[in-house]
Amino acid sequence: MSLFRFAQSRIFTTPDLSIVDFPAAPTHFTVGRAGYQPLQILLHHTGGTNSLLWLTRTSNPRVSAHRLISKSGMNHKLVKDEDTAYCAGFGTIGPVDPDGSDPVGVPRNLNECTLNIEIENRGNGVDPYPLPQMTMVAWQIREWWGKYGFLPVLGHGHVDARKDDPAGFNWALLHGLLRDGLKAVL
Repeated sequence: MSLFRFAQSRIFTTPDLSIVDFPAAPTHFTVGRAGYQPLQILLHHTGGTNSLLWLTRTSNPRVSAHRLISKSGMNHKLVKDEDTAYCAGFGTIGPVDPDGSDPVGVPRNLNECTLNIEIENRGNGVDPYPLPQMTMVAWQIREWWGKYGFLPVLGHGHVDARKDDPAGFNWALLHGLLRDGLKAVL
């Protein structure tokens, strides 16, 4: 193991995450990522409550995410990290083709190159994101950083002007939780 990999694994160590496997139906994701690696982590709000079945079985069009984090902080794994969840749709992030040939600023399907967290929230800008939920979001991000290296964390609304999620999200709190978690292992 290289010194860099050792340091990375130490820095991005997370507490043992309590993750409940609740696999989405095969019609709600694609096996593999069409040759892409994750380039970003996108955060979303569910737009309602009790979204587990909707995200894994009943939504039309079929929607999913890699993780669903409930208000209580329960982390549900819906789609494997190495598979394509149907969550981000089209957006703009710059070149993403494996050879870097995508023109910057051209909308493309982001599902293949993002990891997605759906955060249980009504999405009205008023519904709070409780601390246990925010803490689990930070822990999940840190786990992915340990696995894939540092990936930018953005809201769905940052890459798709048609979206506003996660509405009312406390970015400062998330940044603080991430910073404090990293300081704890240095």
